[in-house]
Amino acid sequence: MEITHSRDISQYEPKPKVGAYPQERFGDERLIWQTPDGWSQAERSQMRPVNLAFGPNKEGECYLSLLPGGGGGVLANVNRWRKQMAQPEITEEELAKMPKKTLMGIEGAFVSIEGAYTSVGATESKADYKMLGIVAAMGEAGLFVKMVGPKALVEANSQAFDQFVTSLRLRMPQGQ
Repeated sequence: MEITHSRDISQYEPKPKVGAYPQERFGDERLIWQTPDGWSQAERSQMRPVNLAFGPNKEGECYLSLLPGGGGGVLANVNRWRKQMAQPEITEEELAKMPKKTLMGIEGAFVSIEGAYTSVGATESKADYKMLGIVAAMGEAGLFVKMVGPKALVEANSQAFDQFVTSLRLRMPQGQ
């Protein structure tokens, strides 16, 4: 394959990283956030450019994800989360009545669900868990923050969740 053109990388773009996963190679470094006290960085992935753990045994997790295509829309994602917590689906009318929170400048549905949590790919559930999250539509993409863990731990960290969500933003070029 012959290279037909090239371009300079601007001062605002991170330098590409060879051997890294796509977001890391092409710029998740544009995300800025404050890690709440007592929380720590967990391993990032393509689906979780920001991934945090908390609790004495790191049994709580909180992460940001972005799904191209939106994963079916806000209602589909809220109901997917409800299913993970062994709760029944809700309707569009019930979704419209849910509280709202802002995530990176986008209003989203605020989710607070208690129940038996079954993580993606798991075969057994964990009793007495709680999930807090925000599901926001960003054009054809879905933007999500989700925190899950033992109920008492999540409740003790709900203010830290709000602080984390409020701190999330994109790094802007100097002068903007």
